Parts: sequence; C-alpha cells; structure tokens
Amino acid sequence: MARRLSVSACALIVLFSLVSCAGTRGLSPTSDPSSAVYSGVRGDAPIYTYTVLDPTLQNAGDQVNVPWRENAAEMAQKTGTIRFYFMSGEKQTYSTNAGTKFGDSCLIAFPDGTIMLIDAGMPNYAPVLKGNLEALGVKKIDYAVLSHFHDDHYGAYWSGYDCILDNFEIGTFVWTGAYNTSDNAKANFHAAINRNNIQTMLVKAGDKLTIGDCVLEIFNPNYDVVGQQLQEATLNNASILVRITYGDFKALFGGDIYVEQEMNLVKMYPEGTFDVDLVKANHHGTGASSSKEWIAATTPRVAVASSGNPVENVIYGWFSKAGARVFNDAIDGYVRVVSDGYNCEVTTGRTRTTNLFDNFDLLAGQVYPSN
Repeated sequence: MARRLSVSACALIVLFSLVSCAGTRGLSPTSDPSSAVYSGVRGDAPIYTYTVLDPTLQNAGDQVNVPWRENAAEMAQKTGTIRFYFMSGEKQTYSTNAGTKFGDSCLIAFPDGTIMLIDAGMPNYAPVLKGNLEALGVKKIDYAVLSHFHDDHYGAYWSGYDCILDNFEIGTFVWTGAYNTSDNAKANFHAAINRNNIQTMLVKAGDKLTIGDCVLEIFNPNYDVVGQQLQEATLNNASILVRITYGDFKALFGGDIYVEQEMNLVKMYPEGTFDVDLVKANHHGTGASSSKEWIAATTPRVAVASSGNPVENVIYGWFSKAGARVFNDAIDGYVRVVSDGYNCEVTTGRTRTTNLFDNFDLLAGQVYPSN
C-alpha cells in the first residue's frame, strides 16, 4: 500500500545502525587506500581527486558491465564513505522515439550499508543493470527510486525477464505518483509492484528521509501530481529533486527537470539551497536543462551525465566555468564518486579517447587550481 512520507518524517525516519569504519583492510584492487578519502585527511578545504581506473582493470573486448571489483555496501561500511556508481551504456546502442540513449541509473551505497538505486535506464538495459548490481554485491535494494515515469528511467525496473523488481528484494519503491500517458506502462508498473508485494512511498517537496548519518531532502515536485497522467514536458518538470547530505558533502539528483523548472526552483528556495559538491546533470546533459542560472546555484565540483551520448559542448563549458569537472558515460564509461563526508574522489571506468573537452577541463582546473 502506498504511503505519503511526512514532512516532519518523525514516523518514517529510517535509522540504520552505523557500522564503524574498519580501516582499509579488504579494499579491492580498484580502490586507492592512500587517497585522502580513505585516509580521513581533513585540511583547510576538501580535496577532490580525479583518476582513471587502472587500464588492466578496465573493461575490454565485448565486456559491458561495471569494472569495479568490490562489494559496494561493504566498502561503504568499511571506509565510512558514501559511494555513487553511475551506470553506463557501454558498447550498447538503444534507439528510442527520442533518439539513441540508454537512460539514467545510479547505485548509491550509504556509509551504513544501505543501498539505493535511482532510476534503471531503458527496458533493454535490464540484463546489464542486473549484472552490474550483482557484480557490486547487491542482493537487496533498500530504496528503489524512480525520478519520473519515463521509460529511459523506469525501463529496467519492470520490463523483461531480468527486470530489477523481479530479481532483487526491494525494501521500498519511492516515486511521485505521476504517470506518463501510457495506460500499458501504468498497468505493467502496478503488476510488478503487486506480484512482488513491494511497499511504495510517495514523495514531494518538503519530505525528508534519514539514512544513518545521511539526510535526504526533497525539493521537487512542489505541487500535487499523485495519480495524474502527464504529458512529456510536464512529467519531466515533476521529476524528484533530492539533495543528499553526508557531513560536509552534498549531492543533487534532479531527473529530467527542464530549464523552466530549474529557474522556478532557483527563485523559490533561499540562496545556497542547491549549493552542492556533486550534481547529476539534469536531462542527460542536454541543452533542455542545466541552465547557467542552475549551474550558478548548484556550483558543483563534479557533474555527471549519462545516456550514452556526449554532454552538449555548451553545457560542458558552463559547468567548467563554474569550476566543475564533467564526466559522461559516453566518453568515460562507468563513473564512481566516493566521499568520506569531506573529501571526494572520482574514478572513471575507462580512458578517454577524445581530447575534445581538454580545454574545458583546464578551465575548471583554473577555477580550483589546488585540486
């Protein structure tokens, strides 16, 4: 049965026992125990590092799955870190009505071992996403989040034999309650939820959830959309916008929010509300989103876009001018972002084969020359 997350969240705050950090023992060969993130270094300002996975560990040939050899939840607990694994459409091409893309999906492992999946990509991505989650040691998804009801975000959740809702234990399915205009998609969603007896949670602006030492706050949708079947633009603008805070580190996920809603949100909330370290670029890094005003309000140090297509040059440039390093599955493969609540480490799954964005990256480095 669906339930509404209370603004006060007193009755719905989920507290998990925080497992103390066990040092760096047991770190996988793809982790760097000498980095500031794992050493617990806290200087006058956070340290941001940007590295590429060791070439010997990168995916080769026809391999499409995540290259990290680690149990995400165990690593988060052992190192006291929050870990973001941005999934990739590696070596895959999916054609949709809106062009070629595989969609959005990001696995988050919280410091207490809680697992959250935000979006699941296109339907055809299900076998790869299932394999990725298994490779990262996932058996249960505590929170399966759907930013909005479009197939490049919900696809692998309930489509096909390898769909996520049928193959993993799901704690709570989190969404807005708004559908697209497809009655079949709506019916298929409810069938998957019912046959797996999954609890659902409806969220809107003002709701809050606590997971161990992390706080998640919802800022969009800021109007009632429950039960409505919405056209494409309206549905995109009703995407969940969630800010995740762990210590001094903040991350922001906004689904496919368009420029118009970005502008509305910037005006609606106090200055500094969206000032974060990590941003998932809205609407896959396309020009429909990531306005200069939005980037100025978020001032990220790291921006990640996924869809299987390169980030538009002008969007990449705006992020760079704000001091953000930009990462994209089309040129970087899988992207892992790790923070201890202060420092931040970004590792990409493969070496770039283009120098198209080198000058942009140099520009970002000039804004923050110490990192």
